[in-house]
Amino acid sequence: MNKVNKLILSACVAGGMANGAWAAAPTGADYGHGTLHFTGSVINSPCSIAPGDEDINVPLGQVANKVLEAGAGYSLTQPITIHLQNCDLTAQSGVTSGTGTVDYPAFSKVSVQFAGSADATNADLYANTGTAQGVGIRMMDTMAGNIPLAANAVSADHGLTSGDNLLKFGARLEKNGNAVATGTVAADVTYAMNYK
Repeated sequence: MNKVNKLILSACVAGGMANGAWAAAPTGADYGHGTLHFTGSVINSPCSIAPGDEDINVPLGQVANKVLEAGAGYSLTQPITIHLQNCDLTAQSGVTSGTGTVDYPAFSKVSVQFAGSADATNADLYANTGTAQGVGIRMMDTMAGNIPLAANAVSADHGLTSGDNLLKFGARLEKNGNAVATGTVAADVTYAMNYK
């Protein structure tokens, strides 16, 4: 074999080896990894609550103290929507389950029970656990005509249809009757469905 052919053959072999080394993953290399965390629950209900709606964050924004002190006394209402999915409102008797048979009643409406710590000055508001003073959080039933809900109140009954339904509420920051002082706002309010 002449010198030129040997040189070409050597270049081809070296190129093929380099190509194979580049394509194969080195043993033990970490190219990225992660973990999937699955959470959820099975509930005794004619409707499922959409993923994400079991914990809803409601940003109230940065509200000017002048709006609360000299203006309307409350901020703009921020929307809250609870998505009900796959509602099966029909009655069913004798459904086999792991513990025997179950009867499911028919439903046509739902109300929502809200619960949290009431404000010490104005019990219609939820207490602010942040650093701002003189303010509380007001829940609103926007499906019933933007009706203010007292703290720990039950909403009006809302009609349901089979399939998906939206329950619309709102929340706003409101002066509680004391002097307003700037700071942070925070509160936790739970909700529970009451099907009828």
